[in-house]
Amino acid sequence: MTHSKAASLLGVALVGILGLMPARAGETFTTLKENTFVCISPEAYDSAMVRVRELKGQDLEPLKKELGEQKQCMFVDAEMAEDIMAPFAVVLDRNGTKVQVQFIITLQKRISLLHRMINRYVLVGWTDESNLEPKKIL
Repeated sequence: MTHSKAASLLGVALVGILGLMPARAGETFTTLKENTFVCISPEAYDSAMVRVRELKGQDLEPLKKELGEQKQCMFVDAEMAEDIMAPFAVVLDRNGTKVQVQFIITLQKRISLLHRMINRYVLVGWTDESNLEPKKIL
């Protein structure tokens, strides 16, 4: 391997490592607001919002369950919004007022007193841009 090829691979490796470094205090990122839907397409999101408006404040649980079972939308509740990890919601694409976001959540399950199973999920979906909010790292 030539010196220049090795140097360029090292540069790529360092960029990858820097991308995994934790956020620094004072930085501001974008995250999802709690109690929002994230769907497989802008059209699925619009359809879900029509259904939410038709409920006129009634219980959302049956709709959340139905959309989840149909693999159309997921509901980001307060607990899930809190579990979103840095860099929080990264905007991948735009379509009018809709944005495609990628975010990572970590779920922990206690297996025994000293053992936990940790699963990280990278999720991608569409939501309205108004469902994004700034989050400052303390």
